[in-house]
Amino acid sequence: TQGVSVTCQAAMRLLDQEGVGSIAAAGRSFDPAWHEAMGSIPGGSQVEPGTVIEVVQRGYRLGDRLLRPARVIVAA
Repeated sequence: TQGVSVTCQAAMRLLDQEGVGSIAAAGRSFDPAWHEAMGSIPGGSQVEPGTVIEVVQRGYRLGDRLLRPARVIVAA
C-alpha cells in the first residue's frame, strides 16, 4: 500500500504542476457552473438553502476550464 500511496502523491504533484486543481465546494454556495447537485436535504436553521453540505465526488479544473464538476449534496 505504501507504493500505491507514493504513486498517487506523485501523480497529484504532476497534475498540480500542470495547473489542474480541485474545485472548492463544501460550505460554499451551489454554483451550477462548477457543481453538479446529486441531491438535497433540509439544512435546518444552521445552513442557508443553496449551500453545499457534502461533497460526493471532488471536481477538477484546469485553470478556468472545467474538467469534471464537483458532485454535491445541497441544503434545501
